Amino acid sequence: MIVEAENLGVNYGRTWGIKDLTFKAKAERLALIGHNGSGKTTLLSVLSGIRHPTTGSARINGWEPYRRKDKWIVIRYSFEKPQFRIPVKVHDLVEILRANPMCPEVDELIEVLGIAQFLDRRIDSLSSGQAQLCNLLVALSCDSEVVILDEPTAHLDSYRAGIVDELISKRKGVIIATHDVEEGEAVADYFLIMKEGQLVWSGDRKKLFSSEVYEVTLVETGLKLPFETLYRFGATLIVKAGVNELVEMMLKGVIAGFKRAGLRYAYAKSS
Repeated sequence: MIVEAENLGVNYGRTWGIKDLTFKAKAERLALIGHNGSGKTTLLSVLSGIRHPTTGSARINGWEPYRRKDKWIVIRYSFEKPQFRIPVKVHDLVEILRANPMCPEVDELIEVLGIAQFLDRRIDSLSSGQAQLCNLLVALSCDSEVVILDEPTAHLDSYRAGIVDELISKRKGVIIATHDVEEGEAVADYFLIMKEGQLVWSGDRKKLFSSEVYEVTLVETGLKLPFETLYRFGATLIVKAGVNELVEMMLKGVIAGFKRAGLRYAYAKSS
């Protein structure tokens, strides 16, 4: 999958949702990372074909999604907030999907996602998490060239979120938006970090983990380490240190573990 933009902008009157975005990403799974209001959802709306850009252009595999009449066939888009407001039961939705020959994975995903537990519930009475699972069932059970997921694990507990991330990590042609750096690292192989409607960092996994900087988890919050600390996030520190030094700290019980710094460091550094 090749996703690219050239001088892309979306104007909302007095403000720009995104502005002057230019990038080219070749990836099986692309993650947009950023805080609320950073422009992630606006970019997804263009890439899904829902919105035309004000300036510039965007392409997926060479075509502009907002100009394709068949975009609803080649693209599946899962919104952050489930859009189910219909008085039918979950199993009615399931039967509709089962009748579609383009949706071969319905029954498997029903079991994996835990939807079998509430098949007899009305969709408009579901909790936010249950509605999100139905949202993901629709997006992931059917064949399409591209799947676009906006905050796919919002409203889910950590266990279900882990299952969803595992499913996404095995697919090709996926674009997700998330503010969760751990989720981004778990599923994607190319990353775009956004801030206030602009692109502040981009790169693949090799670039992301190329620096000799580590993310360290302290056994107790507030402890100080004999290393250069670049950033502190509670019990998580971004430090410059050697592997042997970190192993020694872990054996002494000072730190619980460490890993090569990734999105958290790239996001903090670009802010």
